[in-house]
Amino acid sequence: MRDKSENLLRIAKDFIRESNIDVIYAFVGGSVGRGEADKYSDVDLTIYTNTNLSSSKSDVIYNGEIIQLETLHTDELPNQHMIEDSPWDYRFLNEATIIKDKEDKFSKSKQWATDYFGSENGKKKMIEQVSEIVKERTIYAVDYLKQHKLYSATHASMGAWAEAGFLYLFLEHNSLSTGLLLPRIQNLKVHFEEFKRVSPFSIIEDLSEVPIILSRFRKYLRKQGHSCIGLCDIHNTLCERKAQRLLNNNEGLNLLWQMYGEALWLYFETSNGLSFEQYFDSLPNELQNDLSKIGFVPLEEKKVRELCRLSDELLTFSCST
Repeated sequence: MRDKSENLLRIAKDFIRESNIDVIYAFVGGSVGRGEADKYSDVDLTIYTNTNLSSSKSDVIYNGEIIQLETLHTDELPNQHMIEDSPWDYRFLNEATIIKDKEDKFSKSKQWATDYFGSENGKKKMIEQVSEIVKERTIYAVDYLKQHKLYSATHASMGAWAEAGFLYLFLEHNSLSTGLLLPRIQNLKVHFEEFKRVSPFSIIEDLSEVPIILSRFRKYLRKQGHSCIGLCDIHNTLCERKAQRLLNNNEGLNLLWQMYGEALWLYFETSNGLSFEQYFDSLPNELQNDLSKIGFVPLEEKKVRELCRLSDELLTFSCST
């Protein structure tokens, strides 16, 4: 995996060297930044420039590899004040591999950030931030229950649990890897069994159908005239690669959870203000049935409240690390 990571880092460096953009700072994150890339990995590349380009995200193919590119202005480069004020928003620095850094400004910020993340004050601030996010999503879940919007309540409670889970993963295991969330929480045996019992996921007979469901969902949304980065063909390939990795590792629940997240993101990108209930009802019956296989089911009130409780439990685990 180290050789693959080094190869993808070289590709990222070649890309910025050959681009027409005046790149001042750049870093690679994700599995490549962690040195854990495999044959399914892409390059998560973020560049900072002084030019008047709008902040943007795009998927590009370069030298046979997929680059998920984010372009930002140098004003958005994290500094000490920004990191100290909102460390959870800049946790990506912990796994960033810097590949361009004029005058070492970025490296100094990253070093300060990693030290701060490991300090008592940094951990306390991150716990405060995530606790507020979890609280907000829990309030949404309860409000949706009162409105009898069980789909929306399910998504809000799942969002609360996921955010608390990512905090636990970061503080306990020093990782940002989405793919490691369920495997690491699986070590919390009682918690994990309770999560499986109340989550909206049921292992289907043919898990290879899961990425196909996402592909059909994307195809339908494109036909409806929607346009966003998540609907491009390259992103479809990225999704299929992620799914294949999980299928090869026999991680059925992890596959369903991650593809559920992909589909939910597509809803947020294309909903145009519709509640999930309105949005889902507008989909063809066949597509509704498809999405129900990957977790788009309305949980009963008891399970929604249990997910909210489990979110608070994960926060408690994080506070004790």
